[in-house]
Amino acid sequence: MFAFLLLLFNYELPLIRLGLLRYPREIPDAYERLLIDAIEGERRLFIRSDELDAAWAVFTPLLKELEEKKVAPELYTYGSGGPVGVHYLAAKHKVRWGDFGYED
Repeated sequence: MFAFLLLLFNYELPLIRLGLLRYPREIPDAYERLLIDAIEGERRLFIRSDELDAAWAVFTPLLKELEEKKVAPELYTYGSGGPVGVHYLAAKHKVRWGDFGYED
């Protein structure tokens, strides 16, 4: 719709510069694609305000507890299977870390 309005009013320079013709010459960077999607009304990449409120309602108490108890993240080597503690946590709940029930 926005691209149509630009064409209607002969705004050809922004049309090419923003890539509103879906990348006619070069693939735009991530921020440019995000702006294009927002202009075109693509809503799958954005959350509604009520979803954001619900997310904060879930995570705010958790973040406060972590801060109060001064919980430090367990460090691990880049490219490894994650922190050692994750295996103990998985065993406690009778699952294997990395086993998500998918068939190979």
